[in-house]
Amino acid sequence: MLKAGFASIDITPDQRLSLMGYDFRWTHLPPGNTGVLDPLAARVLALEDGGGPALLVSLDLCVIHVDLARQIRRRIAKKAGTSPDRVLVATTHTHSGPYPQLPGRKGKPQDRKQAAMRRLNEPYARLLLDRLETAAAMAAGKLHPVSVRAAQAPLGIGYNRRVKVDGKVQMCWNPLEFPDLRPQPSPDPTCTVLVFREPHGPRQYVLFSLGAHPVCLGKTSQQVSGDWPALACRMIDQHLPGTRSMFFLGACGEVHPWIATQEDPQQLVPVASAAAGMVQLLVASGAGEKQADATIRIATRTWKHGRLELDLAAWRIGPATILAAPVELFASLSAQLRARLPSPLFLVTLGNGWTGYWPDRAAFDEGQYEIGATWGLRKGDGEKLIDLLAALAGSLDAPRR
Repeated sequence: MLKAGFASIDITPDQRLSLMGYDFRWTHLPPGNTGVLDPLAARVLALEDGGGPALLVSLDLCVIHVDLARQIRRRIAKKAGTSPDRVLVATTHTHSGPYPQLPGRKGKPQDRKQAAMRRLNEPYARLLLDRLETAAAMAAGKLHPVSVRAAQAPLGIGYNRRVKVDGKVQMCWNPLEFPDLRPQPSPDPTCTVLVFREPHGPRQYVLFSLGAHPVCLGKTSQQVSGDWPALACRMIDQHLPGTRSMFFLGACGEVHPWIATQEDPQQLVPVASAAAGMVQLLVASGAGEKQADATIRIATRTWKHGRLELDLAAWRIGPATILAAPVELFASLSAQLRARLPSPLFLVTLGNGWTGYWPDRAAFDEGQYEIGATWGLRKGDGEKLIDLLAALAGSLDAPRR
């Protein structure tokens, strides 16, 4: 019998910590933040099917590096009495949260301003580790029987920010600021929902995955916020009694929400409302396959690619497959992945860390921002990653030994 337990804990930084997401803040604005628009949270769902605890963790942060993700997974696993392979940690990719860093991590030479920021980021990373241990223990300590249901549908909240003009790609960061550009919808608008519900009570845990950068708040904003995903979670929890929700980022490497990089925090509302509305619709409709006695299967692989190490994960929970990778994946690639695998597919990017952008072949030929921001990738590497993820998902169907 599948059991589940949920916990949430506050991870809001104090005003001394700068926000991660836009280089403009680091180069043009003073250090720190200007206060809290909405608090940040770490959300933990603990699952148990008789094979040991398995934990899914969602953090209202922009990114965490692979080394910190590994330490989080080890600490949580030890606290919950399980293996790190049975812990999946991901960030929502809000561009209005702090940047936790471990001491001693190699990186680019830092100026005084960056060094001062790092001295504050390291204690925050330690605080994060401690609070995640607490949240994991709380979630694993209140397990109860649940059924699981999975459903998905297209939701067009995002557009492809790479726009071709006269055969060349231009970046459309915000349709209002670039009125001459005509961006196309996201190549992968899929919204996937997992619902864990107790059989004879009101409690349910709703996980949703959708690919659009959490960048409703722009580069001049220094307010702490979980951006549109956090607001969507609050809306879902408010409108579905007994619900606690968690967001996981789908493929958004080249995808922005149609309302992006704004100064007015109220611009979060239309995007969050659209996401929350679709999730509520899928939950309330009862759509999708339901399993009352689901099991969990997990397959993992560490892919060493040049100087990068990617901790890939595939989970099968009842009717759904979860695929996770520490990448900002292009939605064009996730569309290819969905075409190769059965639905429903619950995609988790920035899962188990972060290794930068992973574009498709065409983008390497076209150039532009994301190509310059990759970490030493070459044309075709994104497709190799898709092959590995598809194979990892396929391994879940192998007979148990």
